[in-house]
Amino acid sequence: MKNSLRFVIASALMLFSLASFTPNVDKTYYWDDYNIEITVPNDFKITKDTKNEFEMAGEGMELFMYIWNQKAISAADIDDATIAAAKTLKLTEVDDEGTFENDDFAGYYVEGFKDGDRIMFAGIVDLKSRTNFFISITFDDKDEEAEKEAIKILESIGHKS
Repeated sequence: MKNSLRFVIASALMLFSLASFTPNVDKTYYWDDYNIEITVPNDFKITKDTKNEFEMAGEGMELFMYIWNQKAISAADIDDATIAAAKTLKLTEVDDEGTFENDDFAGYYVEGFKDGDRIMFAGIVDLKSRTNFFISITFDDKDEEAEKEAIKILESIGHKS
């Protein structure tokens, strides 16, 4: 009887400890108007979903996408368009930039500061529909994992299957 009680208590404690450690699993969201999917950390929630804007927020990060329908911009020109748009945002201390491509999307990003926040700002071309959009991911500069997570988010952009 004593052993059975110990087993029940030990089992209950083990289940409780496992339940209290929820893994940080990524979650995929869809911007249905443009057949775009994006994978973000599990704590992100949609705060706005309209024809032209898609916003999300998570712990210590915010994401904002908006359509920029200038069909004349190609994947080859998205770097210049992104840099020009970043200048209008008045990003300071731009210290990183690069290209990325995944599935049917090509893009260019710059990383800098605005109002004390770190911002990764990217211009993206949907190679199938030629729809262009910008994405801005804002996070705390002291968060060492946020920059890696922001790149991972950009690389996750795809078409809804």
